[in-house]
Amino acid sequence: MSEVAEETAAEVPAEVEALDGVASGEEAHNADRPARGSGIAKHKKSNKPGIPLSDLEVGAELKGKVKAVQSYGAFLDVGAQTDALCHVSRLSDDFVSNVEDVVSVGDEVSVRVVSVDVEKGQIAVTMRSKEAEEAAASGGGRRKERPRRSGGDRQAQQKTLKGLADSGFDDEKFVEGEVVSTLDFGAFVRFDASQLASEVEGELDGLVHISALAVGRTENVSEVAKPGDKVQIRVRSVDPKGGKVSLSMISKADEPKPRERNGGGGRGARPRWSPDEMGAKDWKESLEKFEQPSFANSPFIVDRSK
Repeated sequence: MSEVAEETAAEVPAEVEALDGVASGEEAHNADRPARGSGIAKHKKSNKPGIPLSDLEVGAELKGKVKAVQSYGAFLDVGAQTDALCHVSRLSDDFVSNVEDVVSVGDEVSVRVVSVDVEKGQIAVTMRSKEAEEAAASGGGRRKERPRRSGGDRQAQQKTLKGLADSGFDDEKFVEGEVVSTLDFGAFVRFDASQLASEVEGELDGLVHISALAVGRTENVSEVAKPGDKVQIRVRSVDPKGGKVSLSMISKADEPKPRERNGGGGRGARPRWSPDEMGAKDWKESLEKFEQPSFANSPFIVDRSK
């Protein structure tokens, strides 16, 4: 019996073994969502090493390494299958106006898990004390005095963002940029805004999503871009209010077209019948040319006395 059991265990299919630790089919579907994928590949579990998101617990303390810094927070490698975000409001008990006043790329920090969204593949962490988090959650706590903004703060960035947005830049023009950091979902690239509008001064950081790194599917960001690389990018959109810039490394003509949405059938649904199968478009007008018979109901009596 033991030999049979050992033989059976050895023959467990790889796809079954890969689902070990996944609680449900829905979790398996969302454990890793590659960009713009479809078909079977979209439902595969990530092969990236690290702690599965389903194993992370809220409140757990982790060591993290800063991988990228943005105006809204810092992305950290905490040893999980995806990077964690520490929002700017959770970097310190004190008010933080500039993320780089607190952390820089390469810094090693201690964080606590605030929330985990397995479906979206997102981890939120905090560097604040437990008391500060509890006070913020309850809406209480003393609001600390805001320190002065640093010299390279977001005010200059906002001015550059607004200037570029108002300039009517050419969204098909390629300019040079430098990769400053990479994450699972894309690469952050820094570029001089004056390349697109001579009257605009300053540098901006924008995100090239993994789906816009190259024509076709990209499995790994590092296959295409690494920190320090000089790359050709074009600006797709600028959001001054959100402080975000969307970039692309492929031409506008090569970008995947958005899926057409049809009423009923859900996302990406196709018509049940083709135009040829639907017949003539003027069927209603043609039908009106024919005289239609009229019908009237009359009583029908059945004699059951016989």
